[in-house]
Amino acid sequence: MTRTTGTILLALMLVGCAYSSGVLKMGPDTYSIRVQASSARGGVAGAKRMAYEEAREECTKSGREMLVVNERFTQTRGAADVTFRCLARDDPELSTRPRYRERPDVIIQDERK
Repeated sequence: MTRTTGTILLALMLVGCAYSSGVLKMGPDTYSIRVQASSARGGVAGAKRMAYEEAREECTKSGREMLVVNERFTQTRGAADVTFRCLARDDPELSTRPRYRERPDVIIQDERK
């Protein structure tokens, strides 16, 4: 293999990268996952898709349904952070529609009394 071919292969491997933290347990039925994807893997949209797929797989393993609690995306890093719960199919929480609100990057708190 020539040096140029090796350089091109290395560049292609780096461009097509995606990283997942894996599913992390936060509580009895609450989990989180962080996925980063390069632009070649879809950036934020690709990271979100991969995170949701891994989350759904985690819940399906235990015969439960996934309910997303929170999600946050970072455009510059192509990252998706998803917090979710794995609930029994008859859990009443699954019958309510989730309301997502993006967490602000900055919180201004007035502590005057």
